[in-house]
Amino acid sequence: MVVKKMTKHLRTVKASIIIGILLVSVLIAFSAPVSAAREPAVTFNSYIDIEYDVSPLNQPLEIDVAVTIPITIKYWTDLPPLEFIPGILWQLKFFILFRKTLGPMQAINLELSNTPEWANIYLTSPLILTNIPFNGEEPMEIDTNLVISPRVEAPAESYSIGITATSDPIFRLNGFSIFEEIPFTPSFVPTIQISPQNPIRTVGPHESISFSIDVENLGNKITRVTPDLIGIDDKWTPTINPPNYEIPPKSKSTFTFSVISPFDFGWHNEYGSFEIEFLSEVYPYQSSAATNTESIYLVVNNYGFSTPGFEFAVLLIGLIVTIFIMQKRRKVNR
Repeated sequence: MVVKKMTKHLRTVKASIIIGILLVSVLIAFSAPVSAAREPAVTFNSYIDIEYDVSPLNQPLEIDVAVTIPITIKYWTDLPPLEFIPGILWQLKFFILFRKTLGPMQAINLELSNTPEWANIYLTSPLILTNIPFNGEEPMEIDTNLVISPRVEAPAESYSIGITATSDPIFRLNGFSIFEEIPFTPSFVPTIQISPQNPIRTVGPHESISFSIDVENLGNKITRVTPDLIGIDDKWTPTINPPNYEIPPKSKSTFTFSVISPFDFGWHNEYGSFEIEFLSEVYPYQSSAATNTESIYLVVNNYGFSTPGFEFAVLLIGLIVTIFIMQKRRKVNR
């Protein structure tokens, strides 16, 4: 009981001291020119908190799609309510605290930092206004939105932008500033360019031939490219090396497709066609990331051994027949 009485007495003494200081400050303020620059002897603090909805950021952000992240700014102070001043003297209360006869609005500036060139990022309301709550009152809550739209050149890697909320001081009310990082990840874009060198070649029977196939990663993250031979005839002996590549963005790797033609290839007018399908997927693998497949065709012709031989034989026989007929006609004419 004694402790409670002492605590209550200390609170009363502390409140009396503050009230006394404030009253003295008011008297000095009224007696001094308003334009005189004075630092107040007693000040109070303001506070800001930044809260945002993380659910739009739980998945990679789609390319060229604007994603809106709701943001709530909370603002509160430890300003004393000065309940000892009667309601009819509310102008005196505001003058004591803010040196204004009317209750001012607090401006909170929002500023983005570390914004990348490969995304469009902005705040729908970079400057917000709010009433100033007193100690014991609920914080003021103001809503705004952060909009992020990654472009196609955005890397599919985690990235963070900064947002700073700042309030200016108003006489006895100190200013405040808070910084928050907001992470996000652009989605993976599986884009490759396949360039086979000399895709149409000529071989004879049971002959080996190799094709070089350049693959460039035009995507926004390391991409694993895996080739697959589609529908190969058993008479051929194809291989492709290596089985896959992990290709960094804007880099190129070369696959080699080798094949041995059948023993009877080249004795007839025929060709072999080979489809190779390339699978592109993010590396390291993520089940939620997009994938892509593209195909190319390589063609192997034969030398056409039988065709030139047949034409020569026909030509030779025709020439012999023509000579024979001409000689026979000459004998008849004699």
